[in-house]
Amino acid sequence: MTNKTRQIGSETLGYDPAALAPGALHLGVGAFHRGHQEVYYDDLARKGIRDWGVTGVNIAPPDLTDIHARQGGLYSVLTRDQHGSTCRTIGTLRQVAVQTEGSTLDPARFVNARFVTLTITEKGYCHVSGTTDLDPRSAISQDLATPDRPRTAPGFLCRLLDARRRTSGKGLTIASCDNVPANGRLLQGVMEQFAAEAWPELLPWMRDNVAFPNSMVDRIVPAMSDESRALLEDALGAEDGLGVVAEPFRQWVLQDSVSGDRPPFGEAGVQIVPDVAPFEHMKHRMLNGLQSAYAELGRLCGCGTSFEAATNDALVSWGKRFLVAQAATLRCPPGEDLSDYGRVTLDRLANPTIRHPLAQIASDGSFKLPQRIAAPAAELLATGGDWTPHAMVFAGWMLTAGDPAPDATGYVPTDPLATTLADLRTRHAGDAPATADAFLRLPIFPAALGENAAFRTAIETWLVTFAERRGTPAAVQSAIAATAREVIDA
Repeated sequence: MTNKTRQIGSETLGYDPAALAPGALHLGVGAFHRGHQEVYYDDLARKGIRDWGVTGVNIAPPDLTDIHARQGGLYSVLTRDQHGSTCRTIGTLRQVAVQTEGSTLDPARFVNARFVTLTITEKGYCHVSGTTDLDPRSAISQDLATPDRPRTAPGFLCRLLDARRRTSGKGLTIASCDNVPANGRLLQGVMEQFAAEAWPELLPWMRDNVAFPNSMVDRIVPAMSDESRALLEDALGAEDGLGVVAEPFRQWVLQDSVSGDRPPFGEAGVQIVPDVAPFEHMKHRMLNGLQSAYAELGRLCGCGTSFEAATNDALVSWGKRFLVAQAATLRCPPGEDLSDYGRVTLDRLANPTIRHPLAQIASDGSFKLPQRIAAPAAELLATGGDWTPHAMVFAGWMLTAGDPAPDATGYVPTDPLATTLADLRTRHAGDAPATADAFLRLPIFPAALGENAAFRTAIETWLVTFAERRGTPAAVQSAIAATAREVIDA
């Protein structure tokens, strides 16, 4: 890496970043936000819409304040795939703030925000998986005890809203941009429950003055690695501590539910729709579902990254069958084509510059698999559809669920139910029927899965097959490829 820090003038952007009025607040200024939502804000600024500068807040590290100051708030997004690359400068992230372990960030500082978004990952909602109930085991318990010094996003936003209620009283839209079904409803549910306990006078005002639209966001923006930093520096000729490398594809679908102001996102390509659910289900089940499937089966095939899995012949053939099965559970969103979406998904995951560690994708499987694999499996069982690929994913997951062993790069997978999952694997080791039964009885999965003898038996069979061939990638690949040939032969 060089010691140079890039300097970009406002003429490169077509607008003066310092002249942008602060309008938006974002919680969770990670790589995804910098490579996704900020690009849309930048699109607006380039169109002459200058009143939506963004203030970013991290309730926990990393602390980006120093590097943000050194770069004048400017950074680059390098988009690359097998078809080409482009690099653009972003100037809309005007301020960043962080709450560290030894400091408290007063949410009232941001009381004048006119639009709020979040990317905090599902764990950041501090809820019991599958519900909007607050999880007493999470950090939310401390926030309930000291609501004026919040350490979680729900607590932070409730404190901000209470300050707003006491001052301007203006309505506000808070849009979750996390990869969670009905994310707006989840955010609303946990915040209302928190407010009822910690800020009871806030609750009725919140219900009348705050909108929580659902949204669906899509762009693969991996965490920066040494390799991606080198790619970015090579493209720029200088170091960029805030820059990110992403795929070219991007999509943002936002429910048309608003209280107060909202940026004119339609001018930047955001799809404003009455119902996000069809788009959400399409992405969660096809793109994210295939990512999770590749994570579980790819590691058994000797693959370490998403790219390796997405270019493995056996997995690609299997993936086509999986996507057809997933599409059969979907209502096609307006303007979309599920077959084309499937082809685009396969092409996106085969991007050689996007190499997500499979162990990272597999992390938090107890959060991801219920929506991505279990729910569509239950629907396919009910309709007589093709659920075999789903049984295979379950079997692959059961072999490693809760295992904290690092992958070849040193990445250590995590899961909120890691202890429970590891205990089930250990207790029923070598007993496929008992393993399948124990995992399917977990309350995070539809009861219909465990009650279906054919589905349970299929998992048992694949558990034995994978266990016998584990450690021999070619043998696993052969078994997986055979299931794709079943469809071709049929």
